[in-house]
Amino acid sequence: MRAQTTIQILRCLTLGRYTAAVAGDELRIRGSQPLTGLRPVSIVARRVELVAFLAEWGGGVWPPSPGSELREVGQFLDCGLGTALDVVEAAQRRHAA
Repeated sequence: MRAQTTIQILRCLTLGRYTAAVAGDELRIRGSQPLTGLRPVSIVARRVELVAFLAEWGGGVWPPSPGSELREVGQFLDCGLGTALDVVEAAQRRHAA
């Protein structure tokens, strides 16, 4: 079983109406129900990447705060959060190659 990517985890959090916040080095996720299935395993495996992504792109929270880099991408491209995530994910893959 492969862990989900950071972007996939954030999409799952959005679909499940969960919020996340970075507090120091900790990642706090809140929602109306406990996380189940592959998500918790992926979150543990990708915690460092999630914290870094949220700090850099989300203003330290999920959904991203107003004025965050991800919201800026969305405003610049005049698109929604999903498309902004696609653009950032593609740029990260390109940069990693």
